Amino acid sequence: MKDINFILGERIKQRRGTLKMTREQLAETIDVSPRFLADVESGKVGVSIETLKNIGVALNVSCDYLLGIDSQTSANNYLSNALSKINPKYYLAILSLINELEKLD
Repeated sequence: MKDINFILGERIKQRRGTLKMTREQLAETIDVSPRFLADVESGKVGVSIETLKNIGVALNVSCDYLLGIDSQTSANNYLSNALSKINPKYYLAILSLINELEKLD
């Protein structure tokens, strides 16, 4: 079984890549040094509960996901990932579709 620090590091790095966020950008957002974040991503060190929360907020994923408890967070995170890959010119069409789908309930 993988060490929790390695799982955490892998998931942070993967999600950061998906969001096309540099290590420096994430480090600044969560108020840690890029070197510390590099150590976290490599599994060398763990993080405090507060830092874990800040990482989850910055990357828009649950702490459960980062710790390997939740295989791929929630539908919201899935949709967020998918939307981040879509050309912004389609956002209004997507919002219209969502509004129509809400009317079906």
